[in-house]
Amino acid sequence: MRKISYIFFILILFVEGTLFAQNNTNSPYTRYGYGRLDDMAFGRCLGMGGLSIGLRGNTNVNPGNPASYSAVDSMTFIFDMGISGSFSRFASGGSQRVTGTGNLDYLAIQFSATKWMGISVGLMPYSSVGYDFGTSDSIPYKNSQNYKGSGGISQVYLGLSFNLWKRLSLGANAYFLWGEMLHSRQVDFDSSSIPSSENTSNLHVRSFNFRYGLQYTERIAKKHVLTLGLAYENRSRLRGDYENITVGVDTTIVSKDSPLQLPSFYGAGISYNYDDRLTIGVDYSMYEFSKAKSFNVDTIVFLNNRHKWVLGAEYIHDPNGLRYVDRMRWRIGADLTTSYISSDLNYGITIGVGLPLKTARTILNVAFEYDKIGRRNFIREDCFKLSFNATINEMWFFKSKIK
Repeated sequence: MRKISYIFFILILFVEGTLFAQNNTNSPYTRYGYGRLDDMAFGRCLGMGGLSIGLRGNTNVNPGNPASYSAVDSMTFIFDMGISGSFSRFASGGSQRVTGTGNLDYLAIQFSATKWMGISVGLMPYSSVGYDFGTSDSIPYKNSQNYKGSGGISQVYLGLSFNLWKRLSLGANAYFLWGEMLHSRQVDFDSSSIPSSENTSNLHVRSFNFRYGLQYTERIAKKHVLTLGLAYENRSRLRGDYENITVGVDTTIVSKDSPLQLPSFYGAGISYNYDDRLTIGVDYSMYEFSKAKSFNVDTIVFLNNRHKWVLGAEYIHDPNGLRYVDRMRWRIGADLTTSYISSDLNYGITIGVGLPLKTARTILNVAFEYDKIGRRNFIREDCFKLSFNATINEMWFFKSKIK
């Protein structure tokens, strides 16, 4: 149990520090709503395009569907962490701009409480805000406008999962959200007779919510297994403080409790596994923003529903092979997403590989992801992301009888 205490100590250290007070994006599309949403996908799932809801395994942490925790081996303790770096190219008209960023993405642990119950604890981002751009206008007077934003929402979760019979698993995540999102807009006029103005909005978040999951697994033949997964989050109030300040000829300050809401989430997925060598899966999910009060810089709006489709696969030549290349995990994935702030249809492609260590049950995961966001006739973002994840899988609860 001493090793578990060390892990919890590390997690608490990061919470008390600035780990998840992150700004891991540089995109003008994060100006609206809650910014760029982060899907609940860790090492293995990332390499498969974010596939998670119908995915089940005993060697990885999968908070996308909390019902998956009960798949962990009763002798196993899993520690999972990931980092990433990305750069984005923005194109609008004839101009281009390139930005880059890096971040520690998540930390999580998972272990078995009993043979039929799994537990997971983790830290990860919910959304990210980061942008800095300017525009100019001549109506009604010539002026320049500068937009800046930073911050994001982080979450820490505690998840439980238990098996009902041999095929059905139920689970739930209770998570606490916290963070700050800052948006500002400054307008400067060429004429000295017209004063400049600045509007700043600031949202501090402190809120709770839950995600519920279900997985049903059926062995349809000796080497063929199907898993069906469902996930759900209820719409809830996003608790916190909201402040809007306008500085110009007159200064106005509006402060109030956050009137915003977290949207409902619906997800379904199915995966097929052949002989523990080939896994193929499909996920569909929706954030129902159209029925939730959301944040639009300085006004409260109802946004679009966010739909996402994911197709992913993993292949292992021989999990118990003598050659190292036989035990490598090759992954590929693709996703299609509708934006919740516009009518844009975005897509992404991911390739990944899992590299098992020879002397341990640890797997190093590498994933390369390309995302197309926005439209060419407006602002198109081409994002390239490289992720590194380590899944440390140890038999910490095993007691040797040999002394």
